[in-house]
Amino acid sequence: MKDYALIYNPIAAAGKTKKKFDLAVKTLENLNVSFDLFKTEHFGHAIELGETLAKDGYRVIAAGGDGTCNEVLNGVIASKTNVLLGFIPIGTGNDIPGAVGYAPKQVKRACEIIASGESGPVDIGLSLNSTGEKRYFLGIGSQGFDAEVTKRTNEGSKMLPGTWNYIASVVRSVFGFKKRQIRVTLDNGTYIGECNLVAVGNGKTYGGFMYMCPRADVHDGLFHISIVNMGRFELLYKFNTMYSKTLHPDRHIKEFFSRTVKIEMFSQDDPSYIAQVDGEIIGDLPIQYECIKDGYTFIKPREDEAEKWFKERYGKKFFKYVERLKKNGIDYY
Repeated sequence: MKDYALIYNPIAAAGKTKKKFDLAVKTLENLNVSFDLFKTEHFGHAIELGETLAKDGYRVIAAGGDGTCNEVLNGVIASKTNVLLGFIPIGTGNDIPGAVGYAPKQVKRACEIIASGESGPVDIGLSLNSTGEKRYFLGIGSQGFDAEVTKRTNEGSKMLPGTWNYIASVVRSVFGFKKRQIRVTLDNGTYIGECNLVAVGNGKTYGGFMYMCPRADVHDGLFHISIVNMGRFELLYKFNTMYSKTLHPDRHIKEFFSRTVKIEMFSQDDPSYIAQVDGEIIGDLPIQYECIKDGYTFIKPREDEAEKWFKERYGKKFFKYVERLKKNGIDYY
């Protein structure tokens, strides 16, 4: 038996990832990484594979988009073996690998990280929906507008390049979405009010490295919660600022930190918001979340290479924004 099980999704990003996957296989072979290949065949199959292969004694690598990575994560955790888990980001959105430090689109570098054997513990989130179904996640759990966008994106063809599928879903969703009142119960208080969305961040990003929860830290045992209440045109206008981490702070966004979060509709007469974690729909509100400190050990870079990638791509714009805030007497965290 080989050392690693490489679980891959052949239809990630609507099947446009074959070149990236072939590059990953070739690079791992050149790095003398011993692995067997296992292909997913249907929705939920990566959970089954992750659990079975972990029990068989493999260390596990998930190669695909966030859907594949989240399924493998849940399967490996369900195995109760504590085997090491790593990622190769080859999908449309790669926020789950990013949460543990993998830079987006860096396939060869991800393979080098796996070959290096570097590993460390990272916080994970746990969601519990109204039917008692549990789901672990690394990135963001959200409800409201962005969950509607996620649902529309998942149901679409994903024929556009990269995050453009997500952006197209935003534009299609924004004009038909109606804000409703919710209740958010935190460790040290309760928020009640109207909002577009509530994002519960273990990781900082979703939707292809959009920084909705920029103060999240996968080593602090807490979620960063962003509650957004904007008009639809303002939401569209500010949408692009999430990529450069220049949306926060904003007077239309309430921010909190908490280890546990419960989110429910304030009025039972309102249609329920739906919720998603790591890009997977988990059902209607109410939803409960718990942050598990150092919840799992991952194959990961020694330093946060996703943050390094961000600084190289958006650093100039971001630091100008921070300086502008300082001149106005506002500290950016």
